[in-house]
Amino acid sequence: MPTSHVEAWIFGPDIRSSVKGVYRDGEPIGRVRRWRAEDSDDLTGEWFTVERRRSGLYVPREDMHEEFQDALERIA
Repeated sequence: MPTSHVEAWIFGPDIRSSVKGVYRDGEPIGRVRRWRAEDSDDLTGEWFTVERRRSGLYVPREDMHEEFQDALERIA
């Protein structure tokens, strides 16, 4: 079954993260969280984590991904 996700990033509770919801047949199955950090050289680092929806809660997975698409595939 194909999955879909919202186009816009929704800011998380802190300034370092934002999320995109992931859906299958219109039902939420998880979300991808984008993390951003600035280092001392003013470079911005970005990585992604996966949170799967279980019993109405989003449960984070331990792994990190360099690309959004890689994280999205972990949910599907």
